[in-house]
Amino acid sequence: MLAQGAPPDIPPGRQCTDPYACEFYKVCNQPLPPDHIANLPRISEAKLATLKDSGIELIGDIPTDFQLTDRQRRVFDCVKTGRAWFAKELNSALAKLEYPLYFMDFETLSPALPRFAGMRPYDHITFQWSVHLQRKPGVDLEYFEFLAENGDDPRPAFFESLTEALGKRGHIVVYNKSFESQRLTDLAGGLPKYQEAMSAIQSRLWDLLEVIRNHVYHPLFAGSYSLKKVLPALVPEMSYEGMEVSEGSEAGLAWDTIVRDEVDEGEKKRLREALLAYCKQDTLAMVRLLERLQSSCRS
Repeated sequence: MLAQGAPPDIPPGRQCTDPYACEFYKVCNQPLPPDHIANLPRISEAKLATLKDSGIELIGDIPTDFQLTDRQRRVFDCVKTGRAWFAKELNSALAKLEYPLYFMDFETLSPALPRFAGMRPYDHITFQWSVHLQRKPGVDLEYFEFLAENGDDPRPAFFESLTEALGKRGHIVVYNKSFESQRLTDLAGGLPKYQEAMSAIQSRLWDLLEVIRNHVYHPLFAGSYSLKKVLPALVPEMSYEGMEVSEGSEAGLAWDTIVRDEVDEGEKKRLREALLAYCKQDTLAMVRLLERLQSSCRS
């Protein structure tokens, strides 16, 4: 297929990302406007086809009696009004947070060939973490970080340094709890002596993504609740634009380049600084998003 002179004549669709994201996704899928009907969350192909057959491509042009789910209707209303939506229940959801708050993020690499004993193809190697700590509301942040810098198995040092930074109490705020929780489960499989400590950390995880998905929407989300979409919409002064490492896949490749000794010391230093800046940005983004949600409850 790659040797052919032109790509196959197949319209882009769900197959572009499910079950795996196509490496050529951006070639066939040009950016859509934020108010395109394809940005309605979980809209079916049948409904998309019905709207397109009626000449409708923008959310604002959808007839008011067109059948939508509650979440899709929420997006429809926000696009029509051009205003963000914050649920009345948001305040009670935020009230469940227990200080001190630890804002945590992991970076991983999932190589096809297992690197270390007990790992399988495509298992995640957790090589970096970032934690912003806020001991009480309104107090200055403290910051902790870890980045493995050689080809040795990073998992023991990763977890031991993480448990030291996270203390024993308080919620650990993450964006998409299932990812960090599963990585902790993976670590427990490879490092069974840490099982109890890992379970304790998992019990403290608090998912900011879930809260935003259930209680917040902004027209600039464009149907997505990813951090890269949510952050500039709610905290426009923060952005990943211009960062050398600006997404997780780039982080994994940068770390792999460092530990394989494929570049000189100057390049290693540059990549290391880019990795640290990116992971720090992820956890600081969660801090600023939470502040934005808390301020919306006070206004």
